[in-house]
Amino acid sequence: MKILKDIMDHWGFVDSEQLKELVEHFPRMPLVIKWGMRERELCHAKFVAERIAEVEAESDDYVREVFIQSENFRQLKSVLGVE
Repeated sequence: MKILKDIMDHWGFVDSEQLKELVEHFPRMPLVIKWGMRERELCHAKFVAERIAEVEAESDDYVREVFIQSENFRQLKSVLGVE
């Protein structure tokens, strides 16, 4: 649960270390990958690292940030009772 609190403290943004923990405990959590040039992409946590590597290998694009979709973020805050 600490990982979820840490992510909520950072407004839903996920760093690479947090991603590893999410993959372990919540592999099907939908996350948004915000690219430098492409459209945003929704992807389960367990596929995010693989998808990033794939796109960076095939193009010059890069990841700006990875985060929890706002709808899911609000639901998570509600369930956990975080204001």
